[in-house]
Amino acid sequence: MSSYSLLAENTYVKMTYDIQGSLQKDSQVTVFIVLENLSSSFLKSMELNVLDSLNTKLARPEGSSVHDGVPVPFQLPPGISNEAQFVFTIQSIIMAQKLKGTLSFIAKNDEGSTHEKLDFKLHFSCTSYLITTPCYRSAFITIFLLWSEWTPAPPCTADPSRVTTSASS
Repeated sequence: MSSYSLLAENTYVKMTYDIQGSLQKDSQVTVFIVLENLSSSFLKSMELNVLDSLNTKLARPEGSSVHDGVPVPFQLPPGISNEAQFVFTIQSIIMAQKLKGTLSFIAKNDEGSTHEKLDFKLHFSCTSYLITTPCYRSAFITIFLLWSEWTPAPPCTADPSRVTTSASS
């Protein structure tokens, strides 16, 4: 079961997200972003852009530069929410990442249109890269039996008076 966290919010849109590791490619994660229109305006031409780090990069359409955003594949009428998926490639899973990003969009209502943006920080914790898998009874019993046979190492009993140090000459 996934749990979505608040990414950013303004008077127009609320963004929540969840990160899931990929079963097909171990160097990728998918970020699921739910966009909810909080306004009475129609939100269109939405585009998500994230600044890449040396370790984590947003997968962009072929031919795009690192400065180009990724189009959100839908528009949002007032009061409606929808989910978009964005793929990131990961070089190393041993460090957490915080990537700055922007959602830009056009808000259109009866009075006209305005270009708006919402800045956010996308947090990849080290656990973001883990993949949840079921643990069946037989596997759990095997792990439990192995664990129950494990014994910790005895405590250190070295005599502190016998500790030697070496001096450099």
